[in-house]
Amino acid sequence: MPLLAWGCVNLLFSTALGTRILCNKIEQKIGLPCQLESVTWSPWTGVTASNFQVFVPAKLGQKNALFSVREIRVDVSWISLLRGKRRWERLEVNQLSANVAVETISDILALSMEGASKSAVVERPGDQEEVPHPDPESQPADQKTEESPLARDDVPAKSEAPNVTSPPSEDFEGVIILSNAKVKIFSERVPDLSLTLDQIEGEIPLWGGTREGEISCREVRISDAISEGGLTIPVVWADRSLAVMEHSLKVFGLNLELSAAVKLAAGFPAGLQVSLPDQQVDLSSVFREQKSPVAVSNLNSRNQLQGYLLVPASFKGSSVTNFENVVINDPRDEGGMRFNRGKAKFVVTAAGVVAKDVRAIGEEDAILINGFATAAGEAAATVRIVSSPERAQSHAKRVRMTSGNLLMDFQPLITPDRAFRDIRIEARNGTLMMDLGEDRSWVPFFATAEEVLSRKNTDPPNLP
Repeated sequence: MPLLAWGCVNLLFSTALGTRILCNKIEQKIGLPCQLESVTWSPWTGVTASNFQVFVPAKLGQKNALFSVREIRVDVSWISLLRGKRRWERLEVNQLSANVAVETISDILALSMEGASKSAVVERPGDQEEVPHPDPESQPADQKTEESPLARDDVPAKSEAPNVTSPPSEDFEGVIILSNAKVKIFSERVPDLSLTLDQIEGEIPLWGGTREGEISCREVRISDAISEGGLTIPVVWADRSLAVMEHSLKVFGLNLELSAAVKLAAGFPAGLQVSLPDQQVDLSSVFREQKSPVAVSNLNSRNQLQGYLLVPASFKGSSVTNFENVVINDPRDEGGMRFNRGKAKFVVTAAGVVAKDVRAIGEEDAILINGFATAAGEAAATVRIVSSPERAQSHAKRVRMTSGNLLMDFQPLITPDRAFRDIRIEARNGTLMMDLGEDRSWVPFFATAEEVLSRKNTDPPNLP
């Protein structure tokens, strides 16, 4: 009878009916349609699922898979099952492949926000557990004063959480093995823009006492032209949390400090922080054979994101960046724009991104930006360019030299030694547009920016 039952179970989950039953259970958990080719089980090798795919919600009218996994193996712990706990000793994820457009992610977030607004108020995960912050001794960046967004308090703030005794660590230990994974995020509107993480491997500990693991990536590519190889990030399991503790690494010529945490609690609270300490930016390793068009003598930045993994609408974050002595060179005529100082402040939620204050100030030029972009596809921004009369004439001439009948006429500011031009950017009918055409007519943003910034100058250089 046990052999007959085992054979019937495997036969059932090798059919479309059996896999559909499992997929329905998974869809209830993650809210996304999925598909399985087959599932087999044995008391010795555990559960094996083949060709698992997760798709875009049907409401979006797309049939593309968000990601797929060639094979998933789960070595279930019989001891934990007897104790009433659903645990595994080993979970292997082999050949995970994700190829997702930024626009698709935005559409899914918009649906998530719409569903959250229509649903009834239920028990929030936040009422039970506090979202783990990678750096508990520092305040969120969006609450810092403008004087020093990276300043840390000399004395950590007193915790307002009740004094609850931490649960004792258990003897049971599990591990997640990730092998031969690849993730690519791209833009449908800008096909040349993409981020690829290739050959991701990992050994991630779960449960039990304090243990260490690591995640590695053979290569990180941006737009198939800029690459960085050999990244390894250590992870630590401790106190029911999986964390990366202030790990320093160098990516694309930038020194980074990475902190992250995911807690095994209601909703899976998670936090991520990426900081750039004060540094001089050297991008020679990125541009390799050609001279870097950007030079920065001092840059610092702090970026963080936190929320609940099972409640995407709960995520929020902030970004504060400061820079000094920035030079943007134009390889066509060896001209350039120089800025003495600048900063950029952003606030991020599941609803979208708000540029609160973006500015770069120089002796001859200044750029001021504010705007927003929502997950629903709405976007608007105003870019003000303030220049000396000579530089304003130079910028206007550069725009007129393009083949798109563009015009960027400057107007005098309050003082006679400065002129300004406001450029309006909006999302119209799913396309980002800007009023840089003649008589302020609207033209496609990306095509126009590429025309203005990349067109080779065949005339003798005449720019200050």
